[in-house]
Amino acid sequence: MKYVIFSENTRMADLILVNSRLLYVLPYFGIGLGFGEKTVKQVCSEKKISVSLLLLVCNIYTFDDYSPDSSCLRQIPVEGIIVYLQNSHKDYLEIRMPQVIDNILNLVKVCRIKNGNILNSFCEKYRQEAIAHFKYEEETVFPYIMQLLGGTGGSGYKIREYERNHSDIDAALEDLKNIIIKYLPEECTIDKCRDVLLELFMFEYDLCKHTLLEDKILISLVELIEKDGQ
Repeated sequence: MKYVIFSENTRMADLILVNSRLLYVLPYFGIGLGFGEKTVKQVCSEKKISVSLLLLVCNIYTFDDYSPDSSCLRQIPVEGIIVYLQNSHKDYLEIRMPQVIDNILNLVKVCRIKNGNILNSFCEKYRQEAIAHFKYEEETVFPYIMQLLGGTGGSGYKIREYERNHSDIDAALEDLKNIIIKYLPEECTIDKCRDVLLELFMFEYDLCKHTLLEDKILISLVELIEKDGQ
């Protein structure tokens, strides 16, 4: 695939025109619309945002085979990644996940009782898994990283523990999609299921990129800090 990676001279408007999914990402940086012809560098300067971090996230979310080089990674502020992830967690838990579940539960109303109960059960299972996943990051992983950045290593915790215990909350979404696509009765027509499925696919895509940012970028950077102490 041939593409042009976003750079600091890319117009902010072009980010969204190339990838509409970034409409979900930009608010995590505190960026709204109305930036006119301003470039990424200009907007980041006004908002006091790391250009390198914004470009990293936007490129990861847009290009599936994008991989930052070592010089790019060295410019990424770890604190900025944590703030970004915390903002995304808040959005997932308070807005996007409830919307997804509400839409699925609305679909349940036109299903047979058996199918509706199955969907209800999977929705609750997913909700609990997501809450536990983000709670572990917020209460254990992020405080450890901030201690590390402050010059203290904490209580013997290592980021490898996070990597080993990093739960896959995408799997529950896959189950929900399969139930809706494969097993709902005929009265649950495509017209009734389409919006729910499209939202599930979109949410799943975002979570996949979110996980990639944690696994491939954050963990790698923290491992370097653990090793080098800086």
